[in-house]
Amino acid sequence: MIRLKSRQFRKYAALAISVSAFIGLNSALSAKEIPTPVAAIAAPTVVADNPVGSVVSPVNQKSDVKVQKTNFASNDVKTSFLQTGVASYYGPGFHGRRTANGEKFNQNAMTAAHRTLPFGTKLKVTNLANGQSTIVRVNDRGPYAGGRVLDLSVAAAKQIGSTHSGVAKVKIEVVSN
Repeated sequence: MIRLKSRQFRKYAALAISVSAFIGLNSALSAKEIPTPVAAIAAPTVVADNPVGSVVSPVNQKSDVKVQKTNFASNDVKTSFLQTGVASYYGPGFHGRRTANGEKFNQNAMTAAHRTLPFGTKLKVTNLANGQSTIVRVNDRGPYAGGRVLDLSVAAAKQIGSTHSGVAKVKIEVVSN
């Protein structure tokens, strides 16, 4: 057994503590920070009594008025909503994937993606080039391709005659249930 003098022992002990501290500090600094997931924030409710685009918010409410619950039902949107722009349709690679509202995308269903309208909102989509129209339900967010206002399922795109060109200038109207 090795016998160390107290002076040598203190030297080795100080060295061991220094090395341990350096290793601990180095691993703490090099550890990758795992980002904390951010909880999804529900979109504010668009209320039929307010102008389109206005929202019910606790900031602009009186204290004696209850703030409405967030509800994504289509009857919360004014039926006077009207928008025109370019619509495209989902390619077959999206079939079976989850949409923003959690359901599986079905390219044969009459559905659409819109950036702001509540899920479940029913829309009348009219192809301005040929006058053909169809009714779709909003179940996803998008489109995020330049300048487009709506992404349609393949079935909806067929109904308005836009599958050949891939895009169509459309008029979008909210319809009541």
